[in-house]
Order: sequence, then C-alpha cells, then structure tokens
Amino acid sequence: MSASKIYLRDILGLGVIILSVMAVIGTLFSILAMLNYMTHEDAMAANFITEAIPLLLCSIPAFILAKFINKPAWVIATDDFRLKSARDKS
Repeated sequence: MSASKIYLRDILGLGVIILSVMAVIGTLFSILAMLNYMTHEDAMAANFITEAIPLLLCSIPAFILAKFINKPAWVIATDDFRLKSARDKS
C-alpha cells in the first residue's frame, strides 16, 4: 500500500467521523422533536423533525465508508506500511 492510499484512508476516516457526528445531532433533534410533540408544540416539533431527517440520513454513508475502510486487507497493509516506514526512519 502506498502513502497516497493511506492518506486517502485517513481522509475517509475523517469523513466517517464527521458523518457520525451529524447523525448524532440528527438523533438529538429527533429527541427534541419528540419532546416538543409531547408538550403539544406541533410547530416546533415539525421544525425539529425537518432538520433531523437529512442529518439522520448521514448515518447511511457513514456505515458504508466504515465498512469500506476497515477491510482486513487494508488494515494489514496500512500496519505493514507504517511499520516499514518506521523501520526506515530509525
């Protein structure tokens, strides 16, 4: 595995983190929408749920990217490359 593929994997990992945070924010908006709906504030509940739905859909690409970058072959190749480059530097 080359250094460019490792950097690509790291960037995709950052994308997984960002998408996961957005999904958590969507979950929080859903909880707020449920609480507003239970207190009979339907307008605020509708606002929160319209904000939550796109953020909750961010969990789908996060799962797909996580599966893609955690292939056993990629993990082993990354570890081998980092070990080899650490040996060369020392």
